Amino acid sequence: MAPTLRQLEALVLVYRLGSITKAAAELRVTQSAISLLIRQVEENFQLRLFDRTTRALHPTAACREAIPAAERILAGAQGLSRRMRDLAEIKAGRIAIAVSAGVASALLPRVFAAFRARYPDVSIDLRDVAPDELFAIVMAGDAEFGLGSVEDEGVPEVRIEPLIRSPLSAIGVKDGRFEHSRRLAWDSVMGSDLITMRRGTRIRAQIDDALARTGRTLKPVLEVSLITTALALTAEGAGLSILPGHMLPKSQFPTLAAVPLSQPTIHRHVSLLSRADFGLSPAAQEFVAIAKRVLTAREG
Repeated sequence: MAPTLRQLEALVLVYRLGSITKAAAELRVTQSAISLLIRQVEENFQLRLFDRTTRALHPTAACREAIPAAERILAGAQGLSRRMRDLAEIKAGRIAIAVSAGVASALLPRVFAAFRARYPDVSIDLRDVAPDELFAIVMAGDAEFGLGSVEDEGVPEVRIEPLIRSPLSAIGVKDGRFEHSRRLAWDSVMGSDLITMRRGTRIRAQIDDALARTGRTLKPVLEVSLITTALALTAEGAGLSILPGHMLPKSQFPTLAAVPLSQPTIHRHVSLLSRADFGLSPAAQEFVAIAKRVLTAREG
């Protein structure tokens, strides 16, 4: 039977201090408890570890050979304990996160900065991907959780928690009037040059379905695959982008403004995607908590 850590700790202390009394004081136990631990090791391996005289303990050759291995085991256990405490207290660790490309560009920088300021020793493995890839990455275990615009399709293995919600908006260049509009009707922008996400994306399908129910058809002049492409084109005057308002990173595109579209109003969410049967690590839980605070403040 392998010796316990407590037995090894007693053995090493008695060896170093040369005294059961001193070892007992160090461990805050009785001398008889230390004697019992040493005797258990000796009986377990049928080895004498100390020669006892009336004045002192003398380690045997077997004891001297065993001590380095015992010290390595104790050091490893202590290192593991420190690592576990650091993980629990979020002083170390690693988080793997999958984030849709649009969220990564528009929303993640502020969340990331807030988390890093508080937990600088936690490393983040960030995967910025297309929204349709989030589900597969999280379910495969390649990321603890995902952030993006995902739909709750009622899959029991998946937990989806909406974090923010905003209406689709017309995003255009500030001209002294556009940015002061509180709301625009779809009919008022249909004659403009519109830049939208490409057919086949979820956001485009949602727009087309909603407009079709009101007898309208969207006819954009440009279709793109990336939100940042649409915004860059709009910033250069190529047209109005039709995107969720929260997807406009104002620091990156200070000349642009988002005005909500109505009649009909079409909302998009940013949600947290995770496996229902898996708990998040302490670091991941804190990242999510910070994301909620930052995104809620931004939405307000």
